[in-house]
Amino acid sequence: MNKRRLGSTGIEVFPIAFGGIPIQRVEEEEAVKIIKRAIELGIDFIDTARAYSDSEAKIGKALKGVNKRVYIASKSQAKDKETILKDIETSLNQLEVNRIDIYQLHGVNDKTAFDKVMATGGALEGLKEAKERGLIEHIGVSTHSLDFAEKLMETGEFEVIQIAYNFIETDCEKKILKMAQERGIGVIGMKPFGGGVIENAKIALKYVLKQGYVIPDPGMQSIEEVEENVAIALDSYALTEEELQEIERIKKEFGSVFCRRCEYCQPCPQGVQIPAILRTKDFIKRLPPERLVTGWFYEAYLSGKNCIKCGVCISKCPYNLPIPDLVEKNIQIFEEFLEDLRQK
Repeated sequence: MNKRRLGSTGIEVFPIAFGGIPIQRVEEEEAVKIIKRAIELGIDFIDTARAYSDSEAKIGKALKGVNKRVYIASKSQAKDKETILKDIETSLNQLEVNRIDIYQLHGVNDKTAFDKVMATGGALEGLKEAKERGLIEHIGVSTHSLDFAEKLMETGEFEVIQIAYNFIETDCEKKILKMAQERGIGVIGMKPFGGGVIENAKIALKYVLKQGYVIPDPGMQSIEEVEENVAIALDSYALTEEELQEIERIKKEFGSVFCRRCEYCQPCPQGVQIPAILRTKDFIKRLPPERLVTGWFYEAYLSGKNCIKCGVCISKCPYNLPIPDLVEKNIQIFEEFLEDLRQK
């Protein structure tokens, strides 16, 4: 098994990482077993975030007594220096470690976020101080925007970048992956299953893994998923003719309805939080129910009720998605989810 190098960081790890979002849905004892099984099978890189509720705490408990090197990446949505330094301290306590290998600015997707984190007193300044103090080893960033992925790499400030990459979202192959490789910036490929819409794990992981410079980090919430993903990572990445045909079939099926989270549709004149609403199935599948019935996602759901089908979003979408119809459909999906919760 050939380990993968994460850019110029010097970090070499198993071909896939352990994505820490779904273990929020799993009881602590089971989550610890899942993580330990992943490590036992060879996974030695775990990616999580402050925003993933108790994910860091579960990972910290799972790492107790582990006598092999496991690299940890976490991230914060903070935009200013003071807040991100507090988040790093919290992450260290939750993970029960003295230093975190990679700490990332979480979700720098637009100009407002970019300007805030890069400004004097911004979150990047906090990461630099944390690195000087030995609290973190490497500075990274995650983004859902390829435009800002390019801009972020051009700053020369980041050693690792995390972008969405799967066989539906392939635009990064045109420029971003090559640019990262040329600059020695490590690439973590988030959402290798398209946020849950791609159910065939084998072809999904093989597609991303064949790009040798990328380390995909599929979220895993069961030992069965861990064992399946590890087996795929240890096998050949060559796609058969049948698998290529299946990829094309899935791309055609979802191509006209799959939101790439580019946010070109925003802002909506009616305040509808379109990208969040179009990911309803993804959030239902990956997040604990209690995180969906209050807070930011519930507010996004409520904003969807303001849609008047004006069509402004359609004119701005580079993929020509029928956004008003998709908003309506996803609102219905979430209301059915709420009704199921009430009946339990």
